[in-house]
Amino acid sequence: MNIIRPYLRVVAGFFAALFTWMAIDGVIQLDIGLAVIGLLLAGGLWYLAVGGPIRDHLARVKAESDALAARAQAGHEAFLTGDTTAAFTLPPKPPARKPVRKGVVAASLVAVTLLLIAILGDTSGGTDEASSESPSSTAVTPEPTTPPVAMPVAPAVQDLNTEQSVAPSTASTSTPVALMPNVTCMNLQAAQDTIQEAGVFYSRSQDATGKGRVQLSDRNWVVVEQNPAPGALIEEGDAMLSVVKSGEPGDCS
Repeated sequence: MNIIRPYLRVVAGFFAALFTWMAIDGVIQLDIGLAVIGLLLAGGLWYLAVGGPIRDHLARVKAESDALAARAQAGHEAFLTGDTTAAFTLPPKPPARKPVRKGVVAASLVAVTLLLIAILGDTSGGTDEASSESPSSTAVTPEPTTPPVAMPVAPAVQDLNTEQSVAPSTASTSTPVALMPNVTCMNLQAAQDTIQEAGVFYSRSQDATGKGRVQLSDRNWVVVEQNPAPGALIEEGDAMLSVVKSGEPGDCS
C-alpha cells in the first residue's frame, strides 16, 4: 500500500486540479452552484493529494525541534553537575527524508501534461468570438481615365478594345460559401466543428437567456437555436448559434 499511495496522490491531485478549473469556470459563468460543487470536490481531493506530505513535513520539523530542545536540556543539566563536555556534544541528526521515486515524478509530469491539454481543449474557441472578423475585401481606387480621342478605328480593333475594357470590370473576388448544417441540440464545440467541416471556419454564438454570458467552455453549452436555418448558404461569420448551459431549461435533454 505504501508503494501505491504516492501514485494515488498524483491521481487525486490531477482530479483536484480539474475540479478547481471547474470552480473557476463556474465563477466566470456566474454559475454559483457549479462553483460551489467544484470547490467542495477540489478541496477534498487536494487534501488527499497533499495532506499526507504536509503532515509528514510538519512531523519531521517537530521531531527536529524536540530533539534540539532535549539536547539543550540535557547539556544544561550536565553543565550544572559539572560535566562541561556534555554541553558541547553535537546535536542529534535530523530524521531522514523519504526519497522521491522517479516513477512518481514521471507520473506527475504526465498528469500535468494531460491537465494542460484538457484545459486548453476546454477553452478552445470560447474566447475568440469577438476577436476574429470575416475577411474584408480591399477597396481599389480606379485610376482616372482620359476620354478617348475620336478617330476612325477598324471594326476588329474596336471590338478588341471593347473586350479589353470590359474584362477587368467583370472580374469578381470569390468568397467561401457553404450550406448551413443542422446543429441544433449539439454542444457548442461539436456544432462549431460541424460548421467548419461544411466549409466555413468562423461562426458566432450568444447566450440564449439574454444574460450575455461568455461561452468560455464550449462543451458545457448546448445549441438551442441557429440562424440561418439548415440548408441556407452561409459565409464566414454568418452562422449565429444561440446557446444555454448544459442542465438549464431547454437544453434538449
